[in-house]
Amino acid sequence: MYLVLSTEILGHEGGTRGYDAPMSTGARRPTGPRRVTISDVAELAGVSTAAVSRSFNGAERLPPSTVKRIHDAAAQLGWRPNATARAMKRAAAHTFGFILLRAPDLLGSDPFFPLFLAGLEPGLSADAYALMIRFVSTAEEEKNCYRDWVAEGRVDGFVLTDLRDDDYRLDLLAELNVPAVVAGDPGRSTPSSAVFHTTDGCIREMVDGWADRGHSRIAHVMGDPALLHARRRRDVWAAAMAARGLRTDLIAEGGFTEAGADQATRKLIAAENPPTAIFYGSDVMAAAGMRTLAELEVRVGVDIAIAGFDDVPLAPYLSPPLATIACDYRELGAEAAAILLEEVSRSHPRGRSARAGKRLELDGAFIARASYEIEPGPSSPRETSSSAA
Repeated sequence: MYLVLSTEILGHEGGTRGYDAPMSTGARRPTGPRRVTISDVAELAGVSTAAVSRSFNGAERLPPSTVKRIHDAAAQLGWRPNATARAMKRAAAHTFGFILLRAPDLLGSDPFFPLFLAGLEPGLSADAYALMIRFVSTAEEEKNCYRDWVAEGRVDGFVLTDLRDDDYRLDLLAELNVPAVVAGDPGRSTPSSAVFHTTDGCIREMVDGWADRGHSRIAHVMGDPALLHARRRRDVWAAAMAARGLRTDLIAEGGFTEAGADQATRKLIAAENPPTAIFYGSDVMAAAGMRTLAELEVRVGVDIAIAGFDDVPLAPYLSPPLATIACDYRELGAEAAAILLEEVSRSHPRGRSARAGKRLELDGAFIARASYEIEPGPSSPRETSSSAA
């Protein structure tokens, strides 16, 4: 298995700066200094990272004064280019980058990443490509990491996930002229190719099925509102509710975490007119919500109906089995690998055409299970929990 977890910005040799280095594993962050990167040199010299790279590899002439300023900055910081990285700059790196703006420990509770990587990595390693993963904690670190890896020839392309509103990464990668594949719908035309699941119809099917059974108070526990896919699930749910003439104010944020789902569920059940059905934006949140409902003595599949999103392997084994919207994340990873390899083979040496990227849509599916298939009872969840108390 060709997988690299990057614990530092590689491709250079240099001094250190007096602040912590971002870690790429679950290990505790060190308190000591981190390595100087090409971005640090560029910032001090007032130039781009590409100019720093060119000043050392001689690929393009620069004004002598600029070269001197760059080399002075490098000397001041104790930085010098790594010979291996300079050689890689002239050839294919046979490595793709995957930079994640999130805490490493969050991956343990997110069902998407293990399955996505299980589909992505075999497709890349079959062509002798490695995947280098880096965790960053700020947008500035993220931006510098993209620029550094490209300037130092560390990668041939990138995988993007967790798209945000007006995601700057799409324009940055177009500017850097490097192939990329987006796992998710970017919502607009972009030079980067994209592969994603279409689940709008699945959410409408779920809402319509509940409405046909007599549910009128259908709530939504949404994920992180900063993420496009979380907002899209919310918006499609709201549109489906409005189309049936149902209220859309029963909503709470769960942030894709168990604790967030617990708080959101308690908030909804405490409402004056609590929901008779809840759509959770992920199965992890739905499972946490089921535990909370049990603590409140609200019976899932009897007093309240619920459904999730993802179809994690555990979903059919919960009690009652969890209804959900299924997405094959292994397939998503495999298709992302195939597209990225196609992009690189067409554009190497590093670079890409100005055409709009390929868009591949995969089908999602709504799976109705016992947690979903009930009609609203004569008592609301609040009345049920209050009488039990």
